[in-house]
Amino acid sequence: MQTKDQLINSFSDINMKEYSMPIICIYNSPSDYKGMFVARLFDVNKPTPIILMRLTLDAIRSEIPVGFTLVPKSAGEDANIVESYI
Repeated sequence: MQTKDQLINSFSDINMKEYSMPIICIYNSPSDYKGMFVARLFDVNKPTPIILMRLTLDAIRSEIPVGFTLVPKSAGEDANIVESYI
């Protein structure tokens, strides 16, 4: 059973301490949100329903909480992944 996505206004609305290892993964135009940049919150390697959407990559990047560090994209990752923050 797939959980419906929960669109948030800001990651500041989320208590990151509730997650073992919060990771934010940014996608460019994923199949379910064509034309948008989507940041999805993961807990370690498990996706959560929490997403943030913006029209531009810079707008998404400006929403990444203080303390998160850029992790470059790895070979073999989904083609729509731009970058991740941990």
